[in-house]
Amino acid sequence: MILFIDTTQAWCVISIISSNKIICFSQEITFKNTTDILIEKIDYLLKSKKLSKKNINKIYFLLGPGSFNGCRMGYIVAKLWGLVEKIKVYTMNSLLFQLKSGTGISLINAKSNKFYVAVYKNYKEIHKPSLINSNYLNTFIKKYKRFKIYKDYQDLDYKTNILEKIEYFEENINLKKLKPLYLKGI
Repeated sequence: MILFIDTTQAWCVISIISSNKIICFSQEITFKNTTDILIEKIDYLLKSKKLSKKNINKIYFLLGPGSFNGCRMGYIVAKLWGLVEKIKVYTMNSLLFQLKSGTGISLINAKSNKFYVAVYKNYKEIHKPSLINSNYLNTFIKKYKRFKIYKDYQDLDYKTNILEKIEYFEENINLKKLKPLYLKGI
């Protein structure tokens, strides 16, 4: 079974997947209490299906960018669980995750008049994830005008998106070197 975790935004999303079907799903807004919600919800979802942590044999999680503390919490849980239980951990960045069919301009508001940005075509990176000032945003978008814009997870159907993207997550062979995706301005 797969445990999916996204704590990169203003909410905590947890899902348990078995045989390419979501059997449990939780999405809850966090108020700077991601740690409490993440652990409690994982336990609750496992118990609701009469499962234990031993039933989880893979973890898929979003590395960021996004909320600093949120990214850190998902990362810590996935990395420690992977190391302790010796299970595979797969990652994807949150900018790629929000794109339909892996193609488009991905924007996430980073606050302080900045945006996390990236451009992908068929899951291939055209412009690597970066942090830009909002004054440069229109210029950036014009440069990639043939691509559709996806912003701040608007209209994202999490359940569908998880199942569609699962094959595009990357396996992390060396968990000791795994780090969240934090971006600094250009």
